[in-house]
Amino acid sequence: MNPRLPPSLEEKEILSQIAEQLTSWKTAIASDLHQALRATDMSNRLLISPSRLEEIAQEEVEAFLHFPETGDEEEARQRGARRASEGLGERSALAMTEALRRACWMADLDREALRVALEASGRYVNAFLEGYISGREEEILKEQERTRHAFQRVLEKQTRS
Repeated sequence: MNPRLPPSLEEKEILSQIAEQLTSWKTAIASDLHQALRATDMSNRLLISPSRLEEIAQEEVEAFLHFPETGDEEEARQRGARRASEGLGERSALAMTEALRRACWMADLDREALRVALEASGRYVNAFLEGYISGREEEILKEQERTRHAFQRVLEKQTRS
């Protein structure tokens, strides 16, 4: 992870304007995100019901819109890890992050504001995906451990028989 310099006063003002503009389109962004999640819902594990996808979309839009104010990449990583443990599939995670990036292109921004918006959304998406990958690896290890224990029990039963 590269340490990032704190945003300049000009960048803070631009981020505030971007957050305000994107917040006014929150419903459209959430709808786009929900469609992306529904299109990839077969990649999710059974832990996530299709009816939960709209709720996830709303929660993720809120977090994304809050990010320009806080710049809290660790919180985004934790969100990614949490989504992985909930059962969000890889294709869904990628579709979701792409929909969030697209939101910046929806805004009517000048060149400098667009640069700042894309940089901020890139930081959010990268942190989310880092957390997601880490969380997914953890889930895979847990699953492997459960499988190993089940296999061990079967072997023990066979040796007693």
